[in-house]
Amino acid sequence: MKDIKKIIKDTIKSLSKDDEVPTPSYYEKEFFKQAKLFNYQFTEQNEFENIFKSLSEEEQLFIRENNITTFYELTFILLKRVKNKDLITFLDHLDYFLIPSIDHKIENRIKILKDELLKEPQKLVKNSTINRLRKFTTERIQRDKVVVQEKAKDVKKVIGLMGKYFDKCILQSDDTTKELTMIKSELEALELSQHSARDLAMIQSKLIDSVYKLENSIEDSQKELFKGQKDCVYLQKQVNKLQKELDEVSQEKDIDFLTGINNRRAFISEIDKIENEYEIFKSKYAIIFYDIDHFKSINDNYGFDCGDTILSTFATILKKLTREEDVICRYTSEKFVSLIHYTQEDEVIAYLKRVQNIISTNKFVHKDIKLKVKFCASLVYRNKYTNYKEAIDYAEALLNKAKHEGRNKIMLDTGFCL
Repeated sequence: MKDIKKIIKDTIKSLSKDDEVPTPSYYEKEFFKQAKLFNYQFTEQNEFENIFKSLSEEEQLFIRENNITTFYELTFILLKRVKNKDLITFLDHLDYFLIPSIDHKIENRIKILKDELLKEPQKLVKNSTINRLRKFTTERIQRDKVVVQEKAKDVKKVIGLMGKYFDKCILQSDDTTKELTMIKSELEALELSQHSARDLAMIQSKLIDSVYKLENSIEDSQKELFKGQKDCVYLQKQVNKLQKELDEVSQEKDIDFLTGINNRRAFISEIDKIENEYEIFKSKYAIIFYDIDHFKSINDNYGFDCGDTILSTFATILKKLTREEDVICRYTSEKFVSLIHYTQEDEVIAYLKRVQNIISTNKFVHKDIKLKVKFCASLVYRNKYTNYKEAIDYAEALLNKAKHEGRNKIMLDTGFCL
């Protein structure tokens, strides 16, 4: 009882000192604080801790960052939660969003994930679930791309074979029947990929039937052969054009339209490749994050066009200073990330100093506006962490620390600053 009286007294004294009106919400917060200082445990504190442990990682982080210590404050977080019934409504359509359009081999795995989430809808917002959804999306795109490429190759096989023999038939009309027999045999033996077996088998069969008919009426087919030759040439050009467009689209989806460097989608793909090299060949690489200081102020004071110029110029500088075998990406709005291979750790430090020197000694120009731009950066060495996700998380934490400690600094996971 004496302890409680002391805590109450200290609570009122603290509120008076800070000129705070002792409303229930202020009083509760200060009372919890004084009880903690006094190392006094009571039922409400334990209940608060139990509720805290039951929340998601993101909610726990928000509570820590915003110093939420009372049930009153906690109420507002819980009110913002998405209701399970709303999540279930979304999850009913999850397979529609994820099911591949061409290759359907991952449908069963998507259904398993959907069933899991319907049982526990709140898992939808967990990082582990988001990572699984990302992997499904990436795999779906890669699988569909492979199928389209294989189908294009199969079409080219059929057209190429027919074109070759059309030419021979026309140039060697005296031995056309023999040539057609060879066409028929090769069509029957033509090996198509499993992705095209269903779609092109009918075409293959029809071509074989056509060859039979040609064998019986070769003299009347000369004009058709000439036409077929032209069609094959045209089809070959169209297939080549489509193949080229497919390759270009594949490259464009990984490029940030503003800066011309890799986007975050490409970053996920690139770090997976580099991580494989790391696991197999024990190659060393570092992860560096950059964040332009006070970028919002640049947009507010000089306009978004000026902001776009700053981003584009910053990306160009990073690209010129980064080797071809390394990776530079736009991670978010004004945040960039690079993956740097190295033999000695000093090589990465030297690279960062070059970036720091170029940025700090030059002005960024937009029309008649010249601006000095500063930035924060963080550096972590992959081999110090259990996995690359842990390394990325620590790099982002270091970057946030640099921003909160005054910006315009580079923080290393060795504990030093540049």
